[in-house]
Amino acid sequence: MAIPGREKMMMDGLEKSAVANFFSDPKLKLVKLNDQEYMEGLIAYRSNHNEQEIMLEATFQAIEKHKSSQESYTILSIGCGSGVFDKPFVTKLLELNKSIHFVGVDPNKLECLKTEEWCQQLSTFKPDKFRFKIHPIKLEKFESSQSFDIILLIHSFYYFSEIESSFQKIYELLREEGIAIIVIAIKTELRELLYYVTQRLYQRSILLSDDLYQFFSEHNISVHQEIIESPLNITKCFQKDSQLGKHLLDFIVGANTTYFSPSQLQVLLDYLSSNSQKLEGGEIMIPTSMSIYYFQKQKEEEIKKRELMKNCESNQ
Repeated sequence: MAIPGREKMMMDGLEKSAVANFFSDPKLKLVKLNDQEYMEGLIAYRSNHNEQEIMLEATFQAIEKHKSSQESYTILSIGCGSGVFDKPFVTKLLELNKSIHFVGVDPNKLECLKTEEWCQQLSTFKPDKFRFKIHPIKLEKFESSQSFDIILLIHSFYYFSEIESSFQKIYELLREEGIAIIVIAIKTELRELLYYVTQRLYQRSILLSDDLYQFFSEHNISVHQEIIESPLNITKCFQKDSQLGKHLLDFIVGANTTYFSPSQLQVLLDYLSSNSQKLEGGEIMIPTSMSIYYFQKQKEEEIKKRELMKNCESNQ
């Protein structure tokens, strides 16, 4: 029987309240993931999810629509990490015989070293087509005398403390008619876990798709949005001795679940199970959604023309 809208909203509210209470309970020991644990979790997540292929396809569609005629690109990846997305992205552009100047920015020095490694390999392979520079710093501290044709923000907006100043810097770094591509998660039952863990561990909220959408709407910023539904296979999270399942669960939560008591761990698994679907083959799939936003920086003449038209309309 279908649950009436009002009753369903009340039940969803109770469930979210229960999740918030679970993670705010002082008896629950929350321990941050170290760099190695985070990378193991990310690898586990990628191996049970096909969002990488979807993101690459959507990104290339945007570039083909607006920038396909260019033979060379300056690319800035904000939150490049170890290059999980950037490496196949840049490699494909090189296969299309494009010239690339790639710049990566990320505060994680260990991951930046990994990005430098594969960048060096590409540079050795195509020295006349590929140049790079990696900066192990936060976006706020990044300075550049050059502007960029493409700016990538792939799952990196979560870590910004404030949207407006971050967006302003991105816009300044973007070349006229350049394109910025943002991939960010939509708040679902799965993301509820990381949302509340982040609040407790770091005393701040993570930015999600709704926050960006509201910002774009309030500032009348014209963006293209595509919503991607892509379920995550969490079957191994329920297999007690699965190391991959443990890494995946840690990554989903954003904390080391080794420190959870058996009863606390069971509450967490029950929550995941109640929000998942079990397929005929036995796989347990939980829904995940993400937004892919992109916008193009207008020419100065176009901006002035729009402002003039707006002023004329307001004076009438």
